[in-house]
Amino acid sequence: MAELDVTIKVLSPIHLNSGQADVNVDAEIVHDALGFPYFPAKRFKGLLYESALEIGEMFELSGLDTENLAPLENIFHRHSMSDIQLIVPNFYILPAAEYETFCAEWKYLQWRYPEIFTTFDVLNSFTSLRYQTRLENGVAVNQSLHNLRVLDAGTEFFGRIILRNDDEKILNLLALAIKNLSAAGSKRNRGFGRINCRAMVGNTSTDTLVEKFFTKGA
Repeated sequence: MAELDVTIKVLSPIHLNSGQADVNVDAEIVHDALGFPYFPAKRFKGLLYESALEIGEMFELSGLDTENLAPLENIFHRHSMSDIQLIVPNFYILPAAEYETFCAEWKYLQWRYPEIFTTFDVLNSFTSLRYQTRLENGVAVNQSLHNLRVLDAGTEFFGRIILRNDDEKILNLLALAIKNLSAAGSKRNRGFGRINCRAMVGNTSTDTLVEKFFTKGA
């Protein structure tokens, strides 16, 4: 079993849509009950799979042997069965142990001083609103103006991925998929959602694991 401590750094405003809206915000982002944004596990796992597919395409275009990428399918179980288990958590603004204590303290503050420490104010401290409209022939279309909340650049998320029944090659391939992951959320074609992902397995970094993969004849 391998445990990878993953850090996601937001490099440009990112919109992780919650599917919710209200009278002030047309497209809200995911956040917890206290107002702190987080990166959903299911979304991150889906992005990792997309990253793995992208790696396969890059190998083909570069004329590299794609046979060494075959174990990727065993990690994600999209078209095959395997004993490998990839357990992905939600990612929060602090590592899990610290976040639990942090939330307990913040709950007290919101209970003790509800007029000062509100969920809305917490969310606003991490985010901003962006407004967009649809144009036709260079003119804004009536009633097409809408807004969305975006998480500000510079925010970091932390989580621990667990990989069970793995081997060294599978671990190195997963590290390659993590390192390649560079965008998330909506509006990626408009400059939103640029991210940087890195991981550590003990004292070993993602870069070292990727080097091992290529050193062994990928």
